[in-house]
Amino acid sequence: MQGSDQEIETSAVLEPTQLSEKENDEDFRVYSAVDILFILRGVMQANSLITLYLGHGNNFTLTSILTIDADKKEMIIDYGTNEKISQQVLQSKELIFVTTQNRVKIEFVCNQVRKTELEGKNAFVVNIPESLLRIQRRDNFRISTPITKPMKCIIPVTIEDKPKKIEVTLLDISCGGIGVIDQHTAVSLEPGTVYTNCQLTLPEIGIINTTIKVKNTHAMTLRNGGTCQRAGCEFIDLPAKTEALIQRYIVKQEQSRRMK
Repeated sequence: MQGSDQEIETSAVLEPTQLSEKENDEDFRVYSAVDILFILRGVMQANSLITLYLGHGNNFTLTSILTIDADKKEMIIDYGTNEKISQQVLQSKELIFVTTQNRVKIEFVCNQVRKTELEGKNAFVVNIPESLLRIQRRDNFRISTPITKPMKCIIPVTIEDKPKKIEVTLLDISCGGIGVIDQHTAVSLEPGTVYTNCQLTLPEIGIINTTIKVKNTHAMTLRNGGTCQRAGCEFIDLPAKTEALIQRYIVKQEQSRRMK
């Protein structure tokens, strides 16, 4: 199907991402089989439309994931209504899939395809990709951090000419920044303040160092009736590799919560 052949809802058609010169494909690439299956199942469960490109040309069709067989490392996708395009899909050596999951752009390539039937209807069988791109831009959603084992952000400050490290508790995190609460008075979380060499430990992922800038603050009432300051902070000049680590942490948190 080409854009000129049929009327297509524009919002449903997604184009492959063009990364900037500062971005590296590997910084967004997911290789873990567990993570890949989790992401693809999320796309399937949401019944998300997928734009399927026949190689790197302009020909595309819209499809969706119908079933996933992890043991066979295959998935069945919708065949479509245009038989001519379906035949081109079967003859294609490279199929490029572009979709979204939880507002995050997902892209992957399959190089094996055959025709099958599912519930009496034609369908395609394609291989589960060995890797995929999960491109989460900085204006995407935040994910709440665990309550039972709160994550900390260590902020280096100077108090009375002496260097100190202050811990604040994380409430949420995204690739754009963090939400924190501070029950101490040692650090002033005032809007516009910049803190360098801050340290975050992402469980099962690793330690990241970053610069944060306080964007906004407001008083917050705790469960015990006490009050503290909540601050929304943005990352400054976050390296792509660090952003990829945060993405990976978010994927693992989503996966863990859905399994509960």
